[in-house]
Amino acid sequence: MHHPFLNTNIFYLRRLEKEDLESNYFQWLNDQNITKWMRHGIFPNSYESMKNFYDSQAMSKTDVVFAIVLKEQDRHIGNIGLHSINYVFRSAEIGIIIGETDCWGKGYAAAAISLLSEHCFSRLNMNRLAAGAVDKNIGSIRAFEKAGFSREGISRQAYFCEGQYHDCVNLSLLHSEWLGKDHGSI
Repeated sequence: MHHPFLNTNIFYLRRLEKEDLESNYFQWLNDQNITKWMRHGIFPNSYESMKNFYDSQAMSKTDVVFAIVLKEQDRHIGNIGLHSINYVFRSAEIGIIIGETDCWGKGYAAAAISLLSEHCFSRLNMNRLAAGAVDKNIGSIRAFEKAGFSREGISRQAYFCEGQYHDCVNLSLLHSEWLGKDHGSI
């Protein structure tokens, strides 16, 4: 394991490291299949933009991005981030990407969302976590719902892809809701 921060039996979360910028992560953001329902992939990824992103998030007080790493192979399969952290309102937004397509549909996203949510509520004293996904991104919506998030609204025609506008589903999880759920073993 390489600098784990939050652990499960199957994977761990750690801060992104500079070495990650030159791994498969770089190509995930260029892969039109992976980024189809994301804001990434609209323009080609570059090392300079990734380095600028890394540098900015490494020093940020309102954003943190974690690598999702499978323990068995010590394999970086995706990222999960906590964004727009507001310490006054005790809220933040969660974003996730599973970049290794052979890891899609295996429950890693829901488990990572659950793990990060637990940390937010039990250690960071957050009250509200929010997320969003394009309505066609069924896998992402399911992962958030499996982690306890509820749909709370629609941002109409907020995303453009393949010549069409798509709605975005807004989801959230409150601390009080998280307390009332069985979290099982992650």
